[in-house]
Amino acid sequence: MPEPNVQQTVEIDVLWTDGGLRPRANNLAFLIQQVSNREDLARWKQRLKAWTVRGGLLVLDGLYLVQPLSDSSNELIEEQLDLTSWDHLISSKPYLFTPKKLAENKQGQLSLADLEEVVSERSFTFLTRQQSRIDAAFQQGIDAAIKAINVPQQDSFSTQIQGHVIRYSIAYLAARILQDKNFFGSGATIHHEDQDPITLLNWMIDRANGFFREAKKSEAFIFEHAHPSFDLMREALIRHMGYSVSFVLTDHRDVGRLYEEAIKRLPRELGSKDLGDLNRHYTPVKLAERMLEALPLERLRPEERFIFDPAAGSGSLLLAATSRLAGMRDIPTGEERKEYLRSHVIGNDLDRYASLVTKLRYFLASESLGVATETSEIADVLPFPSSFTTKNYQELTRDKLSTHPRIIVANPPFAIEGNIQKSANFVEQATSWLQNGDQFAFVLPSSFVTGGNKFGVSQIRKNLSEKCDLFEIWQCPEGTVGVDARQDVCVLVGRIGKSEKYTVSRAVVSRGEALTVRENGFLGSSWIAKANSDSNWSNYVAPTIANSSTVPLGSLFFVFTGVQHRKGHPPIQVCPESSICKTTWRMRWRKRGSLWADPERIDPSMRWVIYDAISLEKPRFEVADLFDKQKILVGRVANRASENSLTVQLDTEGYYPNNSVWCILPVEEAQRTNEGYSLNQKPQNWDELSFKEKRLWLLGILASEFGAELSMTGRGTVNLSKDVLCQIPLPIIVDRRIIRVTDEIIKRDQSRQTIPDPNPLIQELNHLVKESYGNPNLVKLQRTGVSLELEEWQLEQKKKTLTVTGQVLEISQERAQILLRLSGLLDDSEEEWIPLPQELPGWALDGTVFRAELSEDIETFQELAQRPWALRKFRHTPYPYLTNDDLKAKLSRIVGLENH
Repeated sequence: MPEPNVQQTVEIDVLWTDGGLRPRANNLAFLIQQVSNREDLARWKQRLKAWTVRGGLLVLDGLYLVQPLSDSSNELIEEQLDLTSWDHLISSKPYLFTPKKLAENKQGQLSLADLEEVVSERSFTFLTRQQSRIDAAFQQGIDAAIKAINVPQQDSFSTQIQGHVIRYSIAYLAARILQDKNFFGSGATIHHEDQDPITLLNWMIDRANGFFREAKKSEAFIFEHAHPSFDLMREALIRHMGYSVSFVLTDHRDVGRLYEEAIKRLPRELGSKDLGDLNRHYTPVKLAERMLEALPLERLRPEERFIFDPAAGSGSLLLAATSRLAGMRDIPTGEERKEYLRSHVIGNDLDRYASLVTKLRYFLASESLGVATETSEIADVLPFPSSFTTKNYQELTRDKLSTHPRIIVANPPFAIEGNIQKSANFVEQATSWLQNGDQFAFVLPSSFVTGGNKFGVSQIRKNLSEKCDLFEIWQCPEGTVGVDARQDVCVLVGRIGKSEKYTVSRAVVSRGEALTVRENGFLGSSWIAKANSDSNWSNYVAPTIANSSTVPLGSLFFVFTGVQHRKGHPPIQVCPESSICKTTWRMRWRKRGSLWADPERIDPSMRWVIYDAISLEKPRFEVADLFDKQKILVGRVANRASENSLTVQLDTEGYYPNNSVWCILPVEEAQRTNEGYSLNQKPQNWDELSFKEKRLWLLGILASEFGAELSMTGRGTVNLSKDVLCQIPLPIIVDRRIIRVTDEIIKRDQSRQTIPDPNPLIQELNHLVKESYGNPNLVKLQRTGVSLELEEWQLEQKKKTLTVTGQVLEISQERAQILLRLSGLLDDSEEEWIPLPQELPGWALDGTVFRAELSEDIETFQELAQRPWALRKFRHTPYPYLTNDDLKAKLSRIVGLENH
């Protein structure tokens, strides 16, 4: 372990880690150390203040149990234990050390199990501190190195030099990590204290992959074009990333994060011609791992599990694929294991440098997971794929693939070419390489699920619906995937082959939770979904309520848009003589908390719109008479990841709003119907209502929290389409109390009274609207901030678990429940209807028997229903592909071994 505040290390007698894993910053549990004297005892106590170890036993003339009081304190909790109470540990008889026997002999002293739960939470805090320190050192090192290269901005090589400095810094980081992990070994002539980038990279070239050779090319480029300041750059890297910071406990996942932070600093004008290895496409490691975990690879025979990433980028998905295969119990063992892993993961990327960074990440990941010296083969742990090509995936066909993959994983380019989105073309092409039973997992723009029919997406959705089972669909917020990405993304997980199967949809909408998705794999709220038609995936976008007891809004109300101004003809302050002018309205003029479109809030400079074919792109003469009527206004542009995801106003003046506003009137009043809708189905007491009452009833529903949730189904990230608005389900019976409360709100707003916070009328409205739908258990998507579900999920991760076996027997999408059989509970029955456990994988919906971890304090189905995150870490039934003959042969071998 690193000696605090000194450039030295110290040896430890005995060290425990969580799960028996190799020591890392987040898994150091307990140490025992023999000390020589009182002074030595004091030194070891000081070390325990600085390290991540959650407890220690120091042995001198007695036993000193020591643990930090807290991460922010320098104080220690210390207890001297009575040696006589530990007499039973003197025996060398193994049976005395079974967990059962040790529990019987416990005489009141603390055990390791007692310590674990108390101090585990603090270890997460320390890990965060450790990561922050390394992040800061790396970023400061890069900044200082770039600043040290004193090249005038007008110099033609200035931008390229910055790119080469960043590549050089990444290579130095990798070398320092391996140096601190003793990669160079005790027999190396390199001195342990040597931190010079030149020396370390020279040593790495002979022991690693081509990335370090490219780094040496960068070294030569910098030396040639910035020779006077080259040594200053080296000194800056050493000062910030040398032994002032220790990388001993750095995990391979940290490397991926640091790599991403580095390439964020690349000048945007720098192309990939010379620095293609600094690839900008990046899938967070945790998200990549969750994608592979969501695929039921167990359903394929080991010899058939060929995983292909045709757009590999920096290799996150490839690394996750190799790791997933390496953890499966039925793959070859011994000498054949390495070759199996090498040959069953296949990479491709048009960028000829992509394989370099991928090799670097495999290299560091393998070192983090296994002991490595210059005499042992690092690649034995996570071997780099034997096939990594540099072809254009757009030119590939199934016949041209060297190996026919059974699983395709990818994060393809999102660019739009012409009127087609490249990712849509990619999905169509990649799925054409697969056959029945083959599996896939794709990272795509969120518009693939939430968008309309643009850029060829609708046809691809239709094709997938016709020939695929979608196990899961995830929606992730902006900032989840990609370096400096500003786009929401979705993930599709499924298989080729159609059956009448449900899908598990998951969504994190709030940007405040993006970091937890990236670094911890939190996937947010989950619900059971099924596509309405071949290309209508609205149920995948957000949870909805059953349609059997509701009427679509489009059957009762006519929806039309406002007017569209021609370029150069904005609204005006004074109406010209001889012109027909109409009062306009924009949703940004509304008052927060008010449901009335107050004419006094109109911007005087934009009051009038000239209503003729010259000023307006679409004068809307066919609905001109409708604008003069009192109507409901709904914002057409509204980010669903905002507090005001559905903005609603009542227009009592007869405005002519712009085309960013939807206008709504009862069908009978408008004397028009929406295409595809009719008035055949209507609420039981509909004809008893006046036009005003119908408007107030709909206004109250849309203004409620429940109405905002209903509008989330099928909508895009920013725009609220007419189709989505028309499909909002309305109750089959009109509750007149909703009309009364809404009318009170409008009268309050018209009298311009102060709007209280909290608002009792809105609270009453929320209650009445939900009651009118039968108080359904609708999953609410958190749109801003951090959700209560995230807190509950994090809490469950810390709880001790036991292993259970389960099976989904039936599904009720209407009730958002499953009939679950589960072993290990205290209920009289082993099966019960419960809300969907949030982590349940999509492949389990078809009745596949699974094993999972369950928080050990859950004893009944009722408790599980209240804590849906308590059931987690699902595992597929092993060997599901075995035939009866295979099973007989396997059982015969087992029986033969037992007899032997």
